[in-house]
Amino acid sequence: MLELADALIETKLSAVRSWYLAVRDRYPSALVPDWRVGWTEDGAPLLTVQVIGQGAQEALHHFASAYPLALAGSGDLRPVFEYRPGRVVCVWRTNGVWVEMWHPDVPAAPAPSPALMPRRRLPSLSGRLPLGQRLTNIRRALATKEN
Repeated sequence: MLELADALIETKLSAVRSWYLAVRDRYPSALVPDWRVGWTEDGAPLLTVQVIGQGAQEALHHFASAYPLALAGSGDLRPVFEYRPGRVVCVWRTNGVWVEMWHPDVPAAPAPSPALMPRRRLPSLSGRLPLGQRLTNIRRALATKEN
């Protein structure tokens, strides 16, 4: 296993390169500029970055589904999405380093409900009765014919 500093540098460079290869054509303004180093609760190294710019949410989903990173180490894990209070996180593990790319969890705006208009029957342009009433009249006529 690489030394910690080398593992962090290599993992970050690999993630940045893979990010821009995956999203540069479809989401060119989605950026990952402000990487931070931290530690998980169990003491493992952690790289985290907020995806910013137009289309950040879509870009992160595209990146995770395309996932161009090669995972060859014994402890490497493919990316998964986690929903945490206020953010959506794509997380994976490579070279012994956890990587988190995230965007704020922005609730979708509710669709405006269409104004409910009272249901009414419009007169037929042909002057014919609506189908329901025509069927009733036909049934009545057939019932009186049979009797």
